[in-house]
Amino acid sequence: MSHNSGNTEELRELLKSGYAEMAEINLEEAEYGLESANEALRIYEEKLTECE
Repeated sequence: MSHNSGNTEELRELLKSGYAEMAEINLEEAEYGLESANEALRIYEEKLTECE
């Protein structure tokens, strides 16, 4: 076993943790974006109905 194998495993765990954290952040951002898109669609449809 080389001296660097511990560092490699530590780095692997740090990366795994970082990717999991980013996944949570990305999900939150995607949900926020979906909410915004739905609100924009609702307003658009409301304005469109007013024009009829």
